[in-house]
Amino acid sequence: MSDEDLIIKRFTSSPNGTNVYLLINGHQATVIDVANSYNDVKNTLDELGASLKYILVTHGHLSHINSVPIVKKNLGGMLCLHRSDMELLKEVESHLEPDFLLKDNSSLKLGNIIIKVLHTPGHTMGSLCFHIREVKALFTGDTLLKGEFGKIKGPHSMGLMLRSLKRLNSVIPPKTTIYPGHGPTTTMSKEAWLDTLDNLS
Repeated sequence: MSDEDLIIKRFTSSPNGTNVYLLINGHQATVIDVANSYNDVKNTLDELGASLKYILVTHGHLSHINSVPIVKKNLGGMLCLHRSDMELLKEVESHLEPDFLLKDNSSLKLGNIIIKVLHTPGHTMGSLCFHIREVKALFTGDTLLKGEFGKIKGPHSMGLMLRSLKRLNSVIPPKTTIYPGHGPTTTMSKEAWLDTLDNLS
C-alpha cells in the first residue's frame, strides 16, 4: 500500500489548540478528536466526496469531543471510545451514547487500511492511541506529545502512564510518525527520552 491511498488532514481547534485529524481513504473517512472543528471536517468531506464512517475519541476531555453531537447528527459516523471514558461523554450531552466501545488490540477497517486500537491509560483511564502500521502513523491524543506526555493526576495515574509509554516504545516502530493531541508531529525515533523510562519501575 502507498501513502497516497490515505489522506491525513490536520486542523487545529480553538481555544485549546487541540489537533483534529481527518483520515480519508477513498470514499470513507474517520475523524479523530473532532474538538471544535465541525466546519473544517464537513467542508473537507464535501470537497472530497467522502462520508464519515467513524468518530474516534482518544479520550473524553471536553476540548477533544465538544463537537461530537453536531458531527454525529449532521455527518453520521459511528462514535467509538473506551468504556472507561464513557462518563466524560455525558459532560457534552447527557443523552450521548457510543455506538461502539473500543478495546485494546481491536481493529477498525477504513477502506483498505486497518486502524489498530491501543489502550493507553494514564492521562485518563480510557485513553486510546490509534496505530496504522501500513502508513507508519500513530495518533496519540494526550498520551504522548512531542518531548513530553499529557497531564496526569496523582501516583496511580503516573504508574499507568509509565506503563503505557513503555508499551508504545516497545511495540511502535521507530520510523512511525506521531500525531499528538496538541503541538507538532514527531517520530518515535526522535523521542529518545522514552528509552530512559525502562530505568523507572
